Amino acid sequence: MPNTHDQRHQEWSQAIEADTEAIAPALHLDHGTPDGSAAGRTPWRTVVESMVFPLFFAVMFALCYVSAFHNPAPRDVEVVVVGPEAATTALVDRLAPTVGDKFALETATDAAGAIDRLQNREIAGVIELGPTMNLHVASAEGTMRVQAAEGLAQPLAAAQGVDLNVVDHAPLAADDPTGTGLFYLVMVSTIVGYLTITVLSQVAPRMRLRQQLGVLGVMSVVGVLAAYLVSAIFVGFYGASFAASLALLAVVVAYTIAVGLVSILVNRVFGKAAIMVVMVLMIFVNFPSAGGAFPADFLPGFWSALSHFWIGAGAVDAARSIVYFGGTGVGHGLLVITGWFVVAAALLGLTQLRKPKPEAPQHLAS
Repeated sequence: MPNTHDQRHQEWSQAIEADTEAIAPALHLDHGTPDGSAAGRTPWRTVVESMVFPLFFAVMFALCYVSAFHNPAPRDVEVVVVGPEAATTALVDRLAPTVGDKFALETATDAAGAIDRLQNREIAGVIELGPTMNLHVASAEGTMRVQAAEGLAQPLAAAQGVDLNVVDHAPLAADDPTGTGLFYLVMVSTIVGYLTITVLSQVAPRMRLRQQLGVLGVMSVVGVLAAYLVSAIFVGFYGASFAASLALLAVVVAYTIAVGLVSILVNRVFGKAAIMVVMVLMIFVNFPSAGGAFPADFLPGFWSALSHFWIGAGAVDAARSIVYFGGTGVGHGLLVITGWFVVAAALLGLTQLRKPKPEAPQHLAS
């Protein structure tokens, strides 16, 4: 009869080893020697090698986040000046050398047409000349955009001796005055997507792709819904209708699944180094370029360019479109998410085709 104490000791040892690998899933560290001869000694070589991961974390955070956020400034923020043609042309010609590349100024005589462009998310602001200068903005596109437009219009109004009236055509929810709530929802959903696959790769490394996709689908729905409901305690539901809320959740769930597909693909291609590659794609590059912390046209050129096609930027853009603009402009964000989904699924399919088929068992002649 097996010794019960020995069985429990073995079970505890296996559980501790599994927990340790879950904490550092990519490193697969060997916590001891097979023969136990080094018992009691600190495995310094393993310790030093394992420090690569926290150093990688520190360097990438400093490199990506500081480079993206260290000096937010408007870059080619599009503003239309509306009024009599002669007056607006003269004003823009006078302003152009002063604003440099901070603003891309246009002129128009049709205020309604310019405001339509603002509501369609084509421009950042409209300055309407008159006895009272009206500044038309959309706070949901980013409070920094509003501040920049006000900083441009306020001196103009003062110089002309008129009051400045700010008209917000897409105000933020009262409980989310900074407009970061949707960005945080996308952040959490990203973590749900890639962490689900990272954990599966450790606790069930031989799980079939179909089963992985099933778990990913369930976790995407449950994780996104949990994050949405918990965040609603603090920021509410952004003043969105029930239908808009369902559309938002559907888009974020689809985004989470796309992140998971990318994670499965990276795990198959990069093996033990997968966690680092996934974090580069989904944390260190994804979040700074998403336009959630700062609008894309306030980021340096590299990060601003990424925002046009990177998956997190697509999710944030689609979420804003649904919640604050009645779905206007949602197509671009959906196209970005779909593109990542299709490419990841196609490449994952190729890895399935290239998997070596198990060899038929060879029966030895007796």
